Amino acid sequence: MGIRKATFEHTNPPINWIHLDNPSKRELDSRLGSFNIRLPLRDGKQSRAAFDRYPNFFYLRVFKLNPDDIGRSELETIAIHLVVTDTSIVSWSMDPSVAQDFEETRSKLLSHPGLIQSSNHLAFYVVDDLLEATFPFFDEFNDRVAHIEHQTLHENHGTHIKEEIFRLKRMTMQVRRILSSQRDVAYQLARYWSGEASMDAIYSFELYDHVIRLSDTADTYREMMDTILDIYLSSVSNRLNEIVKTLTIVTALFMPTSVIAALYGMNFRDIPGADNPWGFYMVIGTVVVISTLLLWIFKRRKWI
Repeated sequence: MGIRKATFEHTNPPINWIHLDNPSKRELDSRLGSFNIRLPLRDGKQSRAAFDRYPNFFYLRVFKLNPDDIGRSELETIAIHLVVTDTSIVSWSMDPSVAQDFEETRSKLLSHPGLIQSSNHLAFYVVDDLLEATFPFFDEFNDRVAHIEHQTLHENHGTHIKEEIFRLKRMTMQVRRILSSQRDVAYQLARYWSGEASMDAIYSFELYDHVIRLSDTADTYREMMDTILDIYLSSVSNRLNEIVKTLTIVTALFMPTSVIAALYGMNFRDIPGADNPWGFYMVIGTVVVISTLLLWIFKRRKWI
């Protein structure tokens, strides 16, 4: 387990932030116990954000979206847990990439110490930076959507395009479900902080606004995927119609040939033109004339 610390000494009393990298249950309980914090037993497979209030602290669980998951078959969310007291924050995650986020947020806040006036302010900046990491995810997702849209409109419609559309559509539903739970948490946090100092209330509603914008973005991409799916299905249907149309025209052009060949293939003695040395060429000429006439009619009616 790795332990990272940051102390903001300009506040009174100083605020401590401790981040734990991939802690075991015993290590986590020991660290929380040093702050007289006892959390109820939780299922490690939770997939929704959470906000729980206790007498002397509150607990947050939020999720980070990884842009690298765009190319994978399934979306793997990264859970970040925070316990916030009046003078400290303890955060932990099982994903090592969160440690880098911790360092970036710590460097930013230590270089601007006036931003932190309470542990609530610190919790706001930690959660807000995690939410800001969602925008690179959407940037990568937008590039993938633009690529699949171009393939749908200008390339052959193979099964790989259909699979990619359904994969991205399924991913938008997962993202929307995650952001929906985080929107509920942000709303609960806004209500909780609205009873605190005025700056806490301002920060809480700003955080709620960020989650709303992310949720709206997810809804936009979900609608885009629905539209792309409709375009794909329409394109496949149009392509099928073109194939059927081509086969129908070919069948119509060869129908006179089939009829004449069937008539002259019957076993009768007296068939017109059978004894004429030019009979074969007359039949071939008749077939060519009829087929050419049909082709002219089709083009005149703009069927081909």
